[in-house]
Amino acid sequence: MRLIERIYEFMEYKGLSAYAFERSCELSNGYLKKLLKGGGSVGSEVLEKIHRAYPELSLIWLITGKGEMIFSEEPDQEANDPGAGYTSDGEEVVNLLKDKIKLLESSVADKEKIISLMESKEKKETGKENPAATTRSSKKK
Repeated sequence: MRLIERIYEFMEYKGLSAYAFERSCELSNGYLKKLLKGGGSVGSEVLEKIHRAYPELSLIWLITGKGEMIFSEEPDQEANDPGAGYTSDGEEVVNLLKDKIKLLESSVADKEKIISLMESKEKKETGKENPAATTRSSKKK
C-alpha cells in the first residue's frame, strides 16, 4: 500500500473528505487526487503539515505501513512526550529515507547519461553541436 492510500485510509477512519483534509493540513485543493493518480510523492513539508494537523496519526505507520495508525488513547503519554511512538522505529524510517535518496540520486545520474548520449548522437548526425547543449554543458562546469 502506498503512502497516499494510507492517507485515504486515515481520512476514512476520521470521516474526512479530501477537501476537509487538504484544508486542515493547508494543502492545495486537489493535491491528494493528484498523488492518487501517481503524480508525485509526499515530501517532508507535507508530512510536517499532516503531523501538525493530526498529531495522533503515526508518521511511522503513514510512511512505512508498520505499527498502528493511531497512537494509544492514553492522553498523558502522548501529550507530554511528542516523540512517543517514534523511538523504536525512528532509525528504520531514517534508513528507508536514505535508501529512497540513493534511488533518486541513481535515477538522476541515469537521466544525465541519457541526455549526454542523446547530445552526442545529435552532434554526430548534424555535424555540429546544439547551442542549447553547449549552454547546458558550460553551466555544469
